[in-house]
Parts: sequence; structure tokens; C-alpha cells
Amino acid sequence: MTFTPLSGGTHQTYSMGAAAVTLSLPLHAGRIMMQALTQNIRYTLDGTTPNATTGFQLKAGDPPREIEITIGMTLKFFREASGAILEYEYGN
Repeated sequence: MTFTPLSGGTHQTYSMGAAAVTLSLPLHAGRIMMQALTQNIRYTLDGTTPNATTGFQLKAGDPPREIEITIGMTLKFFREASGAILEYEYGN
């Protein structure tokens, strides 16, 4: 399936702090493309809070990962180490 960025949407860069972050998912988005830069990042899909050792792992330097956004999904992110940067963009 081809990833198509949302019209009027923008590529986001987020410097991860010490607290978990919950993304606000646009109602009209069907997918998200995301990537970890500089440090690994953990994430969950069900709103539970990830930490440095639990949750799915985005490895720094890996290619972007694309996932389908479903009804009721809550994406939460947490850095494994300071300096982590999350890149993401919504699409269909």
C-alpha cells in the first residue's frame, strides 16, 4: 500500500522529553509513518504507558515504520535515552 501524506499535513519533528507523550491522531488519518533519530524510542498502541524497556521499539537509524491507525488507537511514546527525536507524518 502506498503512503500518501495528508493534504495540508506537515512532517513533525519532536524532541522527546523525560515524560511519555500521547499523539493526537487526526480523525481523517488512516496511517502514520514514524522514525526514531539519535536514540531508540518505545511506543504502545493501546494508551498504556511505555518505558525504557517495554513497548514496541523504534530503533534509531532504522527506516521509517508505517502503521495503520484504527478506531480507539492511542499512540504513546517514551524515549529509551535522552536526546531521542521522533519524526512522524500522518497519511492515508
